[in-house]
Amino acid sequence: MDNPQYISSKLHTYDNRSSPLLYTNSRWSAALHQSQLSIQAVSHQLPLPTSRSSNMPCLPTHPPAISIHPPSGLSKKIKKLFKKDKKPPKKDEEPLKKDEEECLGTTATDLSSPLTLDIYSHCVRLYPSTISDDNLPILALTPGDDSPDTASTCLLKGSLADFLQYSRQEVSKWLIDIAHDICDPLNRRGSLVVFKEQQWLPVANTDPLTASMYRYDLPPGVTVSLSKISQRAGKSVTSLTGYASTLANRLQGRDGKCWVSRAFAPLANSHICPKRMGDHTARIIFQTFTSIPPPPNLTILDEIFCLSLSVNLDAWFDEYELGFHFVSPDVYECHLFINRDVMGHANEELDWTIVGAIPRGRYPDLPTIHGHHASPPHPQQDKIPPPGLLRWHYLQCVLKRFGHDHYKDLDNIFFFELPLRMEGDSDDDGTGSEVEWPSMALDLGRNVQNSLKEREERHQAVATWISTST
Repeated sequence: MDNPQYISSKLHTYDNRSSPLLYTNSRWSAALHQSQLSIQAVSHQLPLPTSRSSNMPCLPTHPPAISIHPPSGLSKKIKKLFKKDKKPPKKDEEPLKKDEEECLGTTATDLSSPLTLDIYSHCVRLYPSTISDDNLPILALTPGDDSPDTASTCLLKGSLADFLQYSRQEVSKWLIDIAHDICDPLNRRGSLVVFKEQQWLPVANTDPLTASMYRYDLPPGVTVSLSKISQRAGKSVTSLTGYASTLANRLQGRDGKCWVSRAFAPLANSHICPKRMGDHTARIIFQTFTSIPPPPNLTILDEIFCLSLSVNLDAWFDEYELGFHFVSPDVYECHLFINRDVMGHANEELDWTIVGAIPRGRYPDLPTIHGHHASPPHPQQDKIPPPGLLRWHYLQCVLKRFGHDHYKDLDNIFFFELPLRMEGDSDDDGTGSEVEWPSMALDLGRNVQNSLKEREERHQAVATWISTST
C-alpha cells in the first residue's frame, strides 16, 4: 500500500488536473482540498483489509450502492445473471443449484423486477394541517379523520436488486422493520404479508425477499398516521460563536474523531435531525423512535442529536445519502443510498470509499463505504445518540431512495422546517444568499418586528406591575 506521503503527493498531483478528485455537490465541493488529510489520517489509524470473511458465503460482503456484484463461491452460471446483458441459458446448460437459488431468495432473472410495499388507505389517517411555529408541532403531527381517496397507498418501490443491497443477511426482517418505522414506529402493531400463489401470505423474518407485492396489515379497527418525510431544507453548518460553538466543543470532547474513518480532521458536526425542525419536533421524534421520554430541556442543538463525521461523509449523511443501520449496541453498518441512475454515468468510474468518492482503482486498499462498520469512538461517554435516532435518519434515507410518489403526495406529509436561519448556520456557507434564501428580507423584517412587539409587551407588563404595587 502507498505510504501517506505518497498518497498525499498523488492526490495533490491529481487535484491539479481538470478532473475532480471526488464526486461533489454544492454542499461540500469546498472540502476537496482537505481530502489528503482524511486519507492520511485513515492510513495511519485504520487496518485496511484486503478481504473480509463472512459466515454467509452466499451474500455479498461489501455490495456497493451503485452496482450488484455476485457473491463469492457461486457457480459461473449464476454469476452471468448479474451482468447487464442477460442472455437466456443454453439448453445444454445445467440448472442452477438449489442452494444458490435459496441464497438469492429468487431467480436471478427477477433481480430487475420491482418490489413494492403498500398499505390499505382506509387504515391511514392524513395530517390535517402544517404549522408555522416551532411551539405547535403537536398539531402538525396529530392525524385527522381523513384518509387517502385510493384503495391502497404505495409506500416504497424499487428493483429487487436495489433492495437486496440493503437487506443483506437480514432478508425480510429488514423490510419488516422499515414497514414498522413507516407505519407504526412506536407500537409496531402491524404485520407484513406478500402476494404469492394468488394469495396473501404472512412474511417471516427469515423469508428471502422476492420481487413481489408486499403489504403492511393492521389489526381490525387500528389506524395509523405515516411517518413524515424530511426534505432537509437549507443548510446546517456550525459557526464559531454562540451556543453552536459550545456544541462543537462538546462534540469534539465526546467523539474526537470520525465515527467511520477514525480520522481526526477535518471533521463536521453531523446533525441527525435538521436544526430547522426546531426543539419541539425533535423531542417528538426522540420519544417516538427511542420509546424514551425526552428530558424537558432537550433541544435540537443538544449533542445527542449529533455525531462527528469527516467532511466528505457529512455531505452524504446530511443529504440522506448515507445511513447507519443498527447491527448491535454501538455498532452500525454504513449503507450508501446514492442512486446511480440519477447521478449519471460518471459513477461507474468511481470507488465509493470511507473517505469519499475517488477515481476507480486509484487507491484499491481503501475500504468501501457500503457495508463498512461505524461506531462511536468512545461509547462510554455520555449523550451518545441512541439507536432510535439513527433509525429515524436511516428511514429518511430509505424514503429518499425508494419512497413512492403516492406516499410523497399525501397532504402535509413533509416535516415543517423553520424558514429563519438558526443559530449555528454559518455566514460563509451560502445560506445568506438571496438565491438560496429568497425571502431573507421579509423573514428578517418579521423577526425584528416580533422582537420589538415582545419588548413593548414586557415594558407594559412592568409598568402595570409598578402601578399596582404603589
